[in-house]
Amino acid sequence: MSKPTAPLPPEVLEAFEQRRPIEAIRLLLASRASLSQKARPQPGSSATTPKPRTPQSGESINPGSGLSPGEEPNSSSAFWDWVVVALFAYLAYRLVEG
Repeated sequence: MSKPTAPLPPEVLEAFEQRRPIEAIRLLLASRASLSQKARPQPGSSATTPKPRTPQSGESINPGSGLSPGEEPNSSSAFWDWVVVALFAYLAYRLVEG
């Protein structure tokens, strides 16, 4: 079972009672940041360092390729290029010949 959340610090409650919500939020964030700093292992301690992550199957090996995960690169289709050129040629012919 999870531990119950700690009550709000007294300075945060006082700011809320004085109708200063922005000040209360700022104080709450500052107190939460200081708590997380205490819980985080300090550099040089005996904490283990994480292993370098290797790409799994289906993942891109080159993360700097400019594509989002799962995005396929665009493939050019010469067929549709020629269809557009032929359409423009036909429209130009109809425009000139009337």
